[in-house]
Amino acid sequence: MSRLGRFVSRYGLLAQLPKNHQLSDRVGALRAVHSNVADRDLFDHLYDSLSILDSKSQSLLGFNSILAAVFAIFMQGDLGAHRRLAATGMALTLASCLLLLLVVWVHWSTPEEMKDRATLPTTLLALRTERTIEYRLGWYPSVAAVLVLACLVVQLVVRPPKSSGQTPPAPSSHEPRTELSGPRR
Repeated sequence: MSRLGRFVSRYGLLAQLPKNHQLSDRVGALRAVHSNVADRDLFDHLYDSLSILDSKSQSLLGFNSILAAVFAIFMQGDLGAHRRLAATGMALTLASCLLLLLVVWVHWSTPEEMKDRATLPTTLLALRTERTIEYRLGWYPSVAAVLVLACLVVQLVVRPPKSSGQTPPAPSSHEPRTELSGPRR
């Protein structure tokens, strides 16, 4: 077994996925769920709700990547006392990303869950509630990071960082001169 295979087996990364011999059970369970129109409509609604949460989470993850890049750019400069504010914004953004990654975790219903039509809707509703809470918990730090970014910009405008006291380097001899050279006429 390869190193990757041992890692995957050791940590059970594929434990929730069906094995090849279980695929026909899943297809049968799906057919049974979709054979009843009332069940199909209910399950379609629940899965659409989960898809909406996935889409919202992906969008917010994309927005957070932009926020992280902005904070990283700010942190490259000489912020002086404002560095803590930028670090706080970056930490909030990363916390939001971690929470949102919980929302987009893939959950596959087992054939046993799909065959039990009485509890599957409850299971899916519980999953939707759990992911809604995770999304909202991820949304709050993202909003806080935007507020921190606004505070950082205001602070930099109102109280720019103190100069380090260094003078800019003298132009090198390789830089073009701005005055005209040559004989005067």
